[in-house]
Amino acid sequence: MNNPATTHFVFVDFENVQEIDLRLIARKPAHVTLLIGKNQTKLDFALVDQIHRLCAQVELVKLESSGRNALDLTLAFYLGRSAQRNPGAQFCVVSKDKDFEPMIAHLAGQSVAVVRCDSFGALPFLPKTKKSSAAKGGGPGKAGTLAKSVTEIAASAPDERLAKLINRLRNDLAPRPKKNSSLLAHINTAFGGKLSEPEQQQKLNELIKQKVLSIAASGKVSYH
Repeated sequence: MNNPATTHFVFVDFENVQEIDLRLIARKPAHVTLLIGKNQTKLDFALVDQIHRLCAQVELVKLESSGRNALDLTLAFYLGRSAQRNPGAQFCVVSKDKDFEPMIAHLAGQSVAVVRCDSFGALPFLPKTKKSSAAKGGGPGKAGTLAKSVTEIAASAPDERLAKLINRLRNDLAPRPKKNSSLLAHINTAFGGKLSEPEQQQKLNELIKQKVLSIAASGKVSYH
């Protein structure tokens, strides 16, 4: 668990997300903690086989009691302990449960890099699916040069949008979101409504890092 080569720590809410393909983290600097509810008494054989093959990268945590938010609170404990033991690492919660957002926002305010993903395959450190060369327009000559220019412009657009968003949020005369959930929606709108939930959280983390705002455990937003 404390291998210095490990840079990504993943905590899976298995009660909430059960489609897990551990082969995706094979030979990557990643460690997965799989939290299983008390009433989950059966695991798919394919998953058990993956756990066996990747035992050095996977930790199983089986809850011995049940109750409302029992798994969520246990996950928060293991995440906090790991963040303390592995400063500078990146952390991810795999769950569709948005109740984790206030905790994630609080940790981000403590300079802990953490996001939530709806699915295991959406982990931010996993490679993205590559598009075909035809789709990229990466042919030789002017077409290739034009495609490169378009790519460079597109890459710079998010930074410009973030700068504009920061300017708006620093304007105390304009209406600004007061809750974490509405702020995430506001961020998504600022980026054309095309951000995934992990990407929205990453932008929020950047705003916190730049001391534009902070978020209380209750989800209330305070602007600096």
